[in-house]
Amino acid sequence: MSIIYPPLVEQMYKFMRQAGMNVTKQDVYKKAIEANMIDQQGNPTKWAIEQGYIAEVPTAEEAQDKLNKIKPTAIRNQVDNDLNTVFHRMPKSAFIWIESEGSYAINQHELKKAILSALKDGSLSSTGRQHWLEVLAKIKD
Repeated sequence: MSIIYPPLVEQMYKFMRQAGMNVTKQDVYKKAIEANMIDQQGNPTKWAIEQGYIAEVPTAEEAQDKLNKIKPTAIRNQVDNDLNTVFHRMPKSAFIWIESEGSYAINQHELKKAILSALKDGSLSSTGRQHWLEVLAKIKD
């Protein structure tokens, strides 16, 4: 006989396993209750929702509606716009063709300047802003 755990416990378990933690679903269920994340039935607590730890989606239909509203094309277009926003701020000379590798290299100094410029004037989407901040953190001075 197998135990069926609430969806939030399943999600927490999957997340923790992907993070490399060696836990059981029972451990996750118990800890989530102790941490006041869920009640005995596996429903999110008011506190967890108010703290923003768990997003409240009252019904499966509403969750599906939210997923259906996400347009992959719109996401791709925004990513393209964010790339163009940064790359258009760079001189053509910042893109260097490496014949032996069959690809381009980008001058990191020019890339850094372009990212900082786009971040400063607020022309990036919130997702693009986060992405370019991560890229900026990886650029070695």
